[in-house]
Amino acid sequence: FGKGGEEMGGVLGISKEFVVLGGGGAKEVVFNCFTGGVIGWSAEGAALRGGHGRGDLVSVRAGGGSAAAAAASGGEGGE
Repeated sequence: FGKGGEEMGGVLGISKEFVVLGGGGAKEVVFNCFTGGVIGWSAEGAALRGGHGRGDLVSVRAGGGSAAAAAASGGEGGE
């Protein structure tokens, strides 16, 4: 679902103030932004793509039995 990102297991958290993607073996935050900074969402099958900031994209999809996420962030069509 997109090109040029890293796919990893992770957890997506959405609150009133933040969107956070946690993952990796070190249980680190790999992406975060203010909820108000999200400029749009689109769904494709089991995947969710969110636009934020100045056109950067984050793609998240459910994996087989566990959450898998691909975070592709780049303002110049970094899909």
